[in-house]
Amino acid sequence: MNTFLSLAHKASQDEYLKFVAEKIAPSAHDIDNGVIAPKDSLHTLAQAGYLGITVPTSYGGQGGTLLDLTLLAEDLAVHAAGLALALASHYSVIELILNYGNEQQKSRFLPLLARGEIIGAQAFGEVNAGSDFRAVATEAVVSGDSTTISGEKAWVVNGEIAHLLAVLAKTGGQLSLWLVDTNAADKATLKVGPARSKMGLRAAVTNDITFSNHKVSLGNRLGGDDLTSTEVEKAVLFTLDVSKTVVAGAALGLADQALELGAERARTHEQFGEAISKFQGIQWKLADLSADRAAAQLLTYRAAWSRDEEPAKFHQYSAMAKMFASKVARYHSGEALQIFGMLGASTEIDVERLYRDAKLTEVFEGASEYQKVIIKEELGV
Repeated sequence: MNTFLSLAHKASQDEYLKFVAEKIAPSAHDIDNGVIAPKDSLHTLAQAGYLGITVPTSYGGQGGTLLDLTLLAEDLAVHAAGLALALASHYSVIELILNYGNEQQKSRFLPLLARGEIIGAQAFGEVNAGSDFRAVATEAVVSGDSTTISGEKAWVVNGEIAHLLAVLAKTGGQLSLWLVDTNAADKATLKVGPARSKMGLRAAVTNDITFSNHKVSLGNRLGGDDLTSTEVEKAVLFTLDVSKTVVAGAALGLADQALELGAERARTHEQFGEAISKFQGIQWKLADLSADRAAAQLLTYRAAWSRDEEPAKFHQYSAMAKMFASKVARYHSGEALQIFGMLGASTEIDVERLYRDAKLTEVFEGASEYQKVIIKEELGV
């Protein structure tokens, strides 16, 4: 029995599968190769209402759960895993505002984010401050009723198409969070670098962003002066737990597709006069993938479920799901490619894209090694 999916979740899953089959799958190759811009893909998601899944209905969203969002990420990743990464960044901003924003910030930004009229982007990381986010060098200096932000953010997913950035900085040596409206930005003080070329997850655009004494209203500080540096740390960790669960969902979708393609190839390709599915070496690859994929699914769904139902375990469960699901996706997409032989190296075959995308799920939103650190800390060692 599936412990985590209610009838409502199953209905959502069926809806997502239909949407992906009709709107994403036919254009998957063009999305991966940049013929269809990431902005256009997100617009397609916005039209379906999928940029506001976890936004309460009172702010124009669907009032859904993180599990609903994770199911969407899983289905999207089968054909365009980068879109799941783009969603992780967009929803990071939503989660920060929902949990730490004041009523004015919620009323102003959440309806726009839910409708996709503005796109959100998490701008936490820097060259020397990735998983070690406490080492950020970006500064937000308060003066009167405004703030100036200076620093450089690296690998900002949705960077060039985002209208609202959630920026992690230091104010007076303490961590602080700021909402930066790029529509009202002075282009001389906020510069978005060119899109970074990536081996995978290409459906998500990624940029570096430089702030040079960029002015921001004090009203755009999340939590105002009341949010201490320690509380900002908790906010960042919670936000990363949400985004890494979405990425775990994407890894799960990649593993799903690797299993389907590998099994189909084994059934239909012949060597030495018989289908290669008759060879024990191939059978064991597929059996391992089937079992590991099922385990990854349970871990990922449990992590998403725990966000609301068992919040004390969410930090631990999200780390487990991200670490394990991404490993399963990376290893078994490679095994699926192996089943295809040299044909698997062709860019005309989906399994090659799965392998590229899967490897990056081990890196984005916290490398697997850092997830192990979180897990061991939860054990008290």
